[in-house]
Amino acid sequence: MRICNLASGSSGNCTYIETKNTRLLIDNGKPLSYVFNALNELGVDPMTITAILITHEHSDHIKGIRKFCEQYHTSIYAHINIRDEIKSQIPIDEHLYNFFDSDFDIGDLHIQPFPLPHDSKFCVGYRIEEEDAIVSICTDLGHFSEDTFNAIKSSALVYLEANYDMEMLMAYPKYPPFLKKRISGKNGHLSNIDCARAIEKLTNSGTRLVVLSHISEHSNTENLAVNTIANYLETRNIIPNVNIRLDIAHHETRGTIFRITPTSQR
Repeated sequence: MRICNLASGSSGNCTYIETKNTRLLIDNGKPLSYVFNALNELGVDPMTITAILITHEHSDHIKGIRKFCEQYHTSIYAHINIRDEIKSQIPIDEHLYNFFDSDFDIGDLHIQPFPLPHDSKFCVGYRIEEEDAIVSICTDLGHFSEDTFNAIKSSALVYLEANYDMEMLMAYPKYPPFLKKRISGKNGHLSNIDCARAIEKLTNSGTRLVVLSHISEHSNTENLAVNTIANYLETRNIIPNVNIRLDIAHHETRGTIFRITPTSQR
């Protein structure tokens, strides 16, 4: 698999995953021109995208999908629990809709959706497998439960939310108290320190690469997220760049390109 985050954060989210026979976008909350240019940098024709997988119905994850599908006739996949919301917010040709309530396959990829605790109608993460090569997308969650851990443990690569720093969140003057409570609640977003605790468990399960994602532009910074998480892991004898690699999914620029290879292809 070739994997690359194209954008991450409240201004729009999109991740690209490719195998020999399949090309997916996970969410698309960016303008058509942005995604076109990002895919062009990867040498990918948008017309060849097999499908778009939707995590949930919030606009920063879906607002670019309608125009993309109208332009390129791309199929979309979403959980059956948000069928009405998706059909209302993304009015496209009927044959492009696909709704699931369990595991499914697209080309040579096996997709395992799993529920996430977030203040949307229904939110899922994805465990995506090409044979024994596993990548998981796990953003927009208020807490990291045992069920979430079991869904993504042993993944080679995890895109995991590190949304906010608690002190910065509470000090940010433009967020009213109710919004701060929502963000930091059990169904909001994941803080740096909670992300660090999740990475500790994932590292012990065999994960060796985590991309810090959905970093807030107002209540966090990339450096603060990395340093907070690295410092916590070191107290648990987990050394960044030795036991685990940490990377960043940026707001407005393409992230690192990763390649995860099944055992049979090594």
